[in-house]
Amino acid sequence: MSSSSGAAHSNLNGQVIEKLSRMNYVLLRTQITPQLRGAGVFGYIDGTSPEPAKLRAAKDKDGKDTFEPNPFHPLWVREDQQVLGFLLSNLSKEVLVTVTMANALWTTLAGMYSSQLLSRVNNIQTSLINAQKGTQSAATYFAHMRGLADELAAAGKPIQDDELISYMLHGLDLEYQPLVSVLDARVSPASLDEIFAMLSNFDQRM
Repeated sequence: MSSSSGAAHSNLNGQVIEKLSRMNYVLLRTQITPQLRGAGVFGYIDGTSPEPAKLRAAKDKDGKDTFEPNPFHPLWVREDQQVLGFLLSNLSKEVLVTVTMANALWTTLAGMYSSQLLSRVNNIQTSLINAQKGTQSAATYFAHMRGLADELAAAGKPIQDDELISYMLHGLDLEYQPLVSVLDARVSPASLDEIFAMLSNFDQRM
């Protein structure tokens, strides 16, 4: 409960670009999470900064065991309420919920929108599987596939470059088989940048 932690809360005064509605939970979570981490208060959200006890063990003037108010408790409550206020300021009226602590609000929102998030992840993964380069330029195709991968990462389901490359190669027509054969014969896997360069060069020769 340092003073630096309290000072960091000044970073939470602003609002994100778009308030949470029933349609943009993933986007809002993506925007808010780095703000909370940057301010050093994400522990109030994920439970790693739990509420301290209101009382702590002490000794009275006669040396007997007793309890006294824990000075860290009101500090924790103050900081938790600042985080809660920041979260509430970024909710639209249609999704306002009645909670008293930041972690409870975060958990409630996750429960409300978990099915939406799962559906979104499934849709993106399906788009990756079914993607076809077709007549798109290499740049357009790569931008589309990277965009889908970025959306998965924002939804908390990032994929590795080699997996993204597999999706990209799967979406190539049969006329790209010579390129795929060259890549399959490589001893070391190609990077995304190398794949892009090779695909661009292949398109130019066609």
